[in-house]
Amino acid sequence: MAPNKKPDALRTTDLAMIHMAAKSLFGDTSKGGDSRAEYEDWLERHTGKRSAAKLASDERARFVTHLRREGLLKERGAGGVGAGRPTSQQWAHIGAMAREMGWEKGLEDPRLKSFVERTAKVSAARFITRDQASSVILGLRKWLAQKAAQASVEGGGHAVP
Repeated sequence: MAPNKKPDALRTTDLAMIHMAAKSLFGDTSKGGDSRAEYEDWLERHTGKRSAAKLASDERARFVTHLRREGLLKERGAGGVGAGRPTSQQWAHIGAMAREMGWEKGLEDPRLKSFVERTAKVSAARFITRDQASSVILGLRKWLAQKAAQASVEGGGHAVP
């Protein structure tokens, strides 16, 4: 359990995170909302239950971790919020591309840390600004494109210059 969080507060936080991820995928999922059935189907596929409120604490924790890995929630350690801070979409994009690079720890992976140090000239991803996040995203996008082109050439395909 997180330090200084009572079980009820942790439950509330977990449920809020699950619902934020669902809202980003389905829009309004409140009772009677058009996307409610889609949300419940999605939740059941991932957890075996049609209501997040019925998840046990360990099930909620595993699901929240899954949502972070999928880029649907901002990963821990991503830094503060404010006018110059990266958006949650930028964090999600960086985390998803880091995993696409094979860096399983996403925003907390040491290889991303090294990339951010070289690209944004800061000691850790959590210190980047919104503009630096854009540079990191662009750099990762170029690197992934190079990897794809190299794989195509190595796989017998023909890369187009």
